[in-house]
Amino acid sequence: YSRAPRRTLREYQASLFKVWPVMLAGPIPNGFTMPATTLPATPNAADLAATEDIVLTPAIKAQAAALNNNPVQIYNWVRNNIEYVPSYGSIQGADMTLQSKRGNDMDTASLLIALYRAAGIPARYVYGTIQLPANQAANWLGVATPDAALQRLIQGGVPAQAVTSGGVTTAIELEHVWVSAWV
Repeated sequence: YSRAPRRTLREYQASLFKVWPVMLAGPIPNGFTMPATTLPATPNAADLAATEDIVLTPAIKAQAAALNNNPVQIYNWVRNNIEYVPSYGSIQGADMTLQSKRGNDMDTASLLIALYRAAGIPARYVYGTIQLPANQAANWLGVATPDAALQRLIQGGVPAQAVTSGGVTTAIELEHVWVSAWV
């Protein structure tokens, strides 16, 4: 079974993800751009707190400290050291993602948020629908074709669908979790 990604704020509001800020993104050109959002202008206490998925373990605190509690170093370390696994939802949380050095978007976001919070940087999840150019999606997932990328996402339970033009897959639309941080 595969579900198409949600496309409207109403669809998200009817889902289980009512507590997260939702962003509906269009095509991502060369480089990452973010659409306007309804996030509060300033962080609150919850943006520094531990949760079930964001446990500030000694290992998390030590990794943040090893990266000088620097937001750019923390981000780059997570980006360069955590392997993406196409699956859906929270599977292992921040600490297990740190230990295994792999996880899906939710797990990777949990780790990044935990490292930021351990460094005293307020951060939170953002959940939304994004659209990746087909070749970029294939490269990201380490497969040869956009259709193989789409199949890999669907097999992992990620709500995704092809965007086609003239019978050719030009982009892949999928639900995705990322991080908003105050730096």
